[in-house]
Order: sequence, then structure tokens, then C-alpha cells
Amino acid sequence: MSVALPVAARVAALTTGFVLVGAAHAADWRALPSPSAYQSSVDLDAIKVQHGLTQLTIRRAYIRPQAHASGKEVHSSRVHYLTDCTARTVTRVAAQYYGEDRKLIETDVRKTVRKSELAAPEEGSDVAEAVRLVCARAADLAPSDSSPSKHPDPTKAQPMRSSTGTGIVVTREGHVLTNEHVVRQCDAIELVDETNARYKAVLKATDPQRDLALLTAEARTGDVAVFRKDPLPRLGESITIVGYPLVGVLGTRPTVGFGHVASTVGVRGNVAQMQISVPVQRGASGGPVLDESGHVIGVVVSKLDALKLAEKLGDLAQNVNFAIRGDTVRAFLEAQRVEFRVGEEGAKLENTELAKRGAAVTARVRCLKNATSTGSGVPEVSTK
Repeated sequence: MSVALPVAARVAALTTGFVLVGAAHAADWRALPSPSAYQSSVDLDAIKVQHGLTQLTIRRAYIRPQAHASGKEVHSSRVHYLTDCTARTVTRVAAQYYGEDRKLIETDVRKTVRKSELAAPEEGSDVAEAVRLVCARAADLAPSDSSPSKHPDPTKAQPMRSSTGTGIVVTREGHVLTNEHVVRQCDAIELVDETNARYKAVLKATDPQRDLALLTAEARTGDVAVFRKDPLPRLGESITIVGYPLVGVLGTRPTVGFGHVASTVGVRGNVAQMQISVPVQRGASGGPVLDESGHVIGVVVSKLDALKLAEKLGDLAQNVNFAIRGDTVRAFLEAQRVEFRVGEEGAKLENTELAKRGAAVTARVRCLKNATSTGSGVPEVSTK
């Protein structure tokens, strides 16, 4: 006789909330093996563990529209599963179907789930690969057995949250520079380069006052950043910034911006920072500021809150953004005894070459948090 899972009623409520809200917060879709009819990917941010079961979402984009029982055409779907990561078994619990304009056509949610319904997925299928990836991610983020105070309450959902920023690869030994606020209070840190290769990182040092942090990851053989020998910014000089802003909207490829040094100091004459004219979006924090030779002369840190300033002064500031100056950055690295590369000012590079060099030494920094709140369990994804 099959026995209903003791969480059946809770699973129904949990899944309903997940289906209706979870997709809006997804930020880390990973490609899966797919048949010719559709392209599959799994959301590694929308992972939630409750009562020993892990919830996962697979997105399927159909090559040709599919017929739905309602008579409407389905162009994509999101299918939600529960998996037992120990037994590597899985069952489908809900699905959403979308039309050409991405408008939701239908939501199908199962009200009960029985343990006997969990089965091994077909070998080589998108579901099998999704289970492997999601269970590996869940294991990486699980609290250590040596930290009893961090053991999750098995009766409460454990939503996994992530935020993103940008980092600069400083050495081939794996040193990566970013902002302190990007990696503040992370349970785990992951680096993703322009090829989508992923590396676990460890926080080695921080300077909260100057908003700098040093990470270490696996050694690499690729390019590393070169700092300009003369680190001081020059008023009006042309600059390039590279980063990973708004990954949930703009995607996971690096973006580039061009501008100039608007001031050699920051707010209220702060000599640790400089003002730059390049528009800065959330997620670009920690990215490099390059001179015309492709050398690092600063680290992107923030933008002025134009709306708050307008409320106080009655004037709307535009393109008022800030970076940590190269001399401040180098002093931080030297204090940590990091042997970074320094280069003389060279020939002026074309914008395409500047973008290429910047992307090669820039990584996306993912701050992963395993929260213990009793809320909806929807992963909260932000950019920094």
C-alpha cells in the first residue's frame, strides 16, 4: 500500500506559492540536455528544501508551438519537481504553460504527493541532469555538521538566496578583488567567468571602510588584470568599466561602459574614491575601471542616489557614479601581500579591445545565502 507523504498538504501550499511567485526571481538558469522539440534549463537559485525533499524548476522553450487542452498554443513551460537527493528519485508536482507573449495560459498543481510516486528519472534526460545539478548545489550550501547552531529546522522551508556583483582576477594563483558589500554575510561564494565556468571562492580579507574584499579561488591559466604604474586618476581621462549588472534582466554575459573621470575625488572630497561619468547599475560593483591602455586604475563601487538627492536639493543628478581609486586599491592588495601585475602606460586601444581585455579578467561574484525564514520560501535574488 502506498503511503502519502506526511507533508502532502504542506507540499500543495508550498508548491502553489512557489509556482506563482518563484519564476520572477530566477537568476541562474543552467542548460540541460534537450531533445529536438525544446531547449531545457534548470534554475539553480529556485532551490528549496523541506521535509527531506528538494524542489527544482525546469524551463522548456519549445522549438515549435505546442497544442494545449485549452486550445491555445504553448511556447514555453516551467515544470516543478520534488526530488529525494539521497535516493535520486523525483516526481512532478506542478507546471505552468505560457503563450507567445509569455502570458500565463494555465497552471497545473497537484494537491498530494505520495512517496511511492517518486521514481528514478530516465537516464540522460533533462530531469536526470537537473536532479544531479540541484542536489549538488543543495549539498554545497548545506550547513556544516560541526555547527549545531546552524542546523535548519526540518519543519521550515530553507530558501536559498543569492546576490551578484563583479570581481577582478588579480593573480593566476586565484586572487580576486571585489567590493566588501558584495560578499558581506555570505554562506558561500561562487565565481563565474565569461565562459560560464564556476569556481568556489573563499573570503580572505576585507576593508569595510574602503569597501574592498579579497577572495581566493582555484588557480587559473587565463589573463589577469594589470594595474597602471601611475595609479592616480587624471581629470577627464577616458575610462572603460566592465561588469555583470542586473543579471536577472540583462543576462549573465559581461557588459561594458565608456566614459571619463569626472572628478579625482569622491563625495565630500573623499580621496579614496573618484567620480566617473559611466552609468553604473546594480551588479557592476567590484568591476574594473580601465584606462585607454586597458590597465586598472580603479574599482567600481557605487552610484549616487539621484532621487534622494533631488528630494534634498531639488535637482536631479545624472551619471554621478563612483569608483575606488587605484592608489587605494593597490595599498589594500599590498597590505595582503598580493603580488599583482603593474604595467607602464601603453598605446591607446580600440573600444572593442578594451572590452575584450576587461571581460577576460572579470568574473561574476555570487553571494549565496541559505536563509531560515518561515516565509514563502521563494529565493530572493538581488544584484549589488
